[in-house]
Amino acid sequence: MNNIFSFERFLKVLKYDLKMRVPAVFASILAFLAIPHALHVVMSFGQTFPVAQRVDLYSTMAAFLMFFAPFTIYSSFNNKQGKSGFLMLPASALEKFTSMVAVSMVLLPASFIFCTLILDLILVLLFNDCYGTVVSVDFMKLLRAGSAAFSIIGAALLGNVTFKKKASAKTILCLLALMILWGFGVTDMIFEKLLENGNADAEVMQATLRQLNNITAIAFLAVGILFYLLTYWRIKKMQIS
Repeated sequence: MNNIFSFERFLKVLKYDLKMRVPAVFASILAFLAIPHALHVVMSFGQTFPVAQRVDLYSTMAAFLMFFAPFTIYSSFNNKQGKSGFLMLPASALEKFTSMVAVSMVLLPASFIFCTLILDLILVLLFNDCYGTVVSVDFMKLLRAGSAAFSIIGAALLGNVTFKKKASAKTILCLLALMILWGFGVTDMIFEKLLENGNADAEVMQATLRQLNNITAIAFLAVGILFYLLTYWRIKKMQIS
């Protein structure tokens, strides 16, 4: 199979993934939808469920789902028979990779967010005294969260096609190592420079923190792109070998 992109073949791979692979994560989706409300029932002692608290819990559940879902959906990479079946699909590496990205980064998160909002609306209608108002979508916050999700999903996809056993745990350890290196390397270097120059006043520190946040956002995006490029390279290598 030539390493080219055919939209028709991509759609066939996407349909296959949605039919044969995505159902494996349905139980996890239901669990992540229910956990925020179950936690409230257990820990609220009859109190209301504030919108801000619901948003925090919904966001946490979405982050967990987006990271762990690729390991479940594409678990066949971890066994020889499943990998052979993946390689035998009549599609190029680019088409298979694009289908993985479409499922993991677009279709699954969008579906989960939609189901979360619908469930929130239903519970508000049924238990208005407890839930009060519905959760509204802040598109700016959603956009910022999307940039972080981009890197998280990329890390999960790369970890899943790289590690044969305990892929999710090994991926988490690698991400923690990267975060530690970033913290001890770049952050320490910036603050040491400030202290050396004697510019440790509040305004300079705040400006430095803003600069660090901007650098971190750019680094997240760059590393995320690298994750996707390496994932594609791994799939392409499987196709050739």
